[in-house]
Amino acid sequence: MRFLPICSATSVLLLAMAPMSAAAQLSDHHGNELASHGLGQSHPMASNASQDPNWQVYGFERDGISYFQVNDLAGRVHVIIGRAGDTFWALPAGDVPFRASVPTRRESVPEGADSAVVFRHKDFSIVRYGVGKEAVWSVEVP
Repeated sequence: MRFLPICSATSVLLLAMAPMSAAAQLSDHHGNELASHGLGQSHPMASNASQDPNWQVYGFERDGISYFQVNDLAGRVHVIIGRAGDTFWALPAGDVPFRASVPTRRESVPEGADSAVVFRHKDFSIVRYGVGKEAVWSVEVP
């Protein structure tokens, strides 16, 4: 008889935890999970969605606006890209100086720069163009 109440209590506990874990991760409806908090942290509790093993990309969503944070492997924030529909912008975050190129305001790429696709989404990509410590983070749409 003791077995039934323990099983019931365990089931209730598991069911109670399900909404909390679902609320912690949102989706951008393209298969990428977006966290609801932790933007700007060195090691946020969010999934790394980077396409490049040298970088970490974390996605966040709040109030219908998506944010994509790019960290180096040491956890330093290099750029945060905000997105609302087809509009993109770069936030002044982190302590690493950067230039950002978005579809409405293009920056020139350093001559001889290597490129690396750091994040790829069906609607856009985040690409790093760099020579040494000089880099331009570019949001590119197809």
